[in-house]
Amino acid sequence: MVGILPVSLFLIPLYLSVHGFGFRSGFLSERELFIRDVMSSILSKLPFDMERAESDIPKDLLLLMLKEYELFVDSFQFARKNFKDNAENSALAQTMGFESNKEYNEIMFLREITHTINMFNDMGDIMRLYSKNPETATTRLANLLSMVSEEESESV
Repeated sequence: MVGILPVSLFLIPLYLSVHGFGFRSGFLSERELFIRDVMSSILSKLPFDMERAESDIPKDLLLLMLKEYELFVDSFQFARKNFKDNAENSALAQTMGFESNKEYNEIMFLREITHTINMFNDMGDIMRLYSKNPETATTRLANLLSMVSEEESESV
């Protein structure tokens, strides 16, 4: 899994430039250009100047962030479409005992993105744990990465 990180980071900017989304094309927003630049900067730092076992930690953490980001984007788009200022759920909200349709939409929106909030909390715990117990932190990180990878394969 870690072996695909350098290839992925290389291919993202390459794909964007080949398909007409390069800097000169004018199709990328300022944020998208910044994302491309950050990804290129990360790629330029690979391989890290560390022992392999130690360098796997930041690579796995980055992979976990990217995989979770991918899941977040899907959830965020779904939540925006279905629960942002959606008046169609009023009857359902009332039946379920919500005080208002707005409250229902807010709770349902948050429910859709909670996995990302929880994952970022888990990543923070792993980073704090690493200084005390690197082996346990490494195992937890591998388990989370495996879990996110399994979720993606199940959704396909």
